Amino acid sequence: MKKEMSISLDLIMTGQVLKHMIKKKGYTISEIQKELKLSCPQPIYRWMSGQTLPSLDHLYKLSALLKMHMEDLVIPRQDEVWILHRARNPYRNRRVVTYLRRMRYSM
Repeated sequence: MKKEMSISLDLIMTGQVLKHMIKKKGYTISEIQKELKLSCPQPIYRWMSGQTLPSLDHLYKLSALLKMHMEDLVIPRQDEVWILHRARNPYRNRRVVTYLRRMRYSM
């Protein structure tokens, strides 16, 4: 039996992409508002903060305005667990102990 694939969009990352591309192309929020014929800028701020997604119509207009494909403006959600590797100093503990000993003997 095939496993069904369920794809959903990452609202936060999509908002970050929209915010970045609007800024990169040199548009202001009020200019985007006028181009999309919105009565107020709040929907744009909600899109950029990842609270909501633009409607299909607004997404189409944004893609034309930003000269990008609609698919490049939306980011699929990554359900995999990301493991971040942080470089670790193997001598850190030794250095801390040495520092504390020196401080204790210098007093």
